[in-house]
Amino acid sequence: MTYTIRKGSPADDHTLIRHYRALWESYGVDPINIKGDAEDVTLDFIMSGRRHYALATFFAEMDGVPLGSLACQVEHLPYPDVTVPSFRKHGYIWSVFVEPTARRNGVAAALVQAGIDYLRTIGCTKAVLHSSDAGEGVYLAAGFMIAKEMRLDLAVPHVS
Repeated sequence: MTYTIRKGSPADDHTLIRHYRALWESYGVDPINIKGDAEDVTLDFIMSGRRHYALATFFAEMDGVPLGSLACQVEHLPYPDVTVPSFRKHGYIWSVFVEPTARRNGVAAALVQAGIDYLRTIGCTKAVLHSSDAGEGVYLAAGFMIAKEMRLDLAVPHVS
């Protein structure tokens, strides 16, 4: 399969949004659990990311048809960051999606490499992402390591 990777532009936002929704559906999320305004919420997130967090998008294409996409940006932390950027400026990769018919052809790996390269150019010191089970092999092959994250399901009563 011969494809090209290119940097996206605002004209590609609707493709990224379509891929992002398809990503959630591929995880088995019932459409009833996806917000009715999901496209608007995602577009607002993309536009804010461009304004404040150096968001970039990348697309894999064959004959002008999008096969996959990726978004990445400077990570926005949910807590105060008291370190200097030369010590800790994390880039976050999100929305890695490849059309089912194009999977297992290196498309995801090429998109991830484009994201990593971009995050390096903007001075990020580390790349971070959350992986699905299906994507874990791609990320491990790219040099990512499994890191510890702890979670507690607050919707289920917790017994100590």
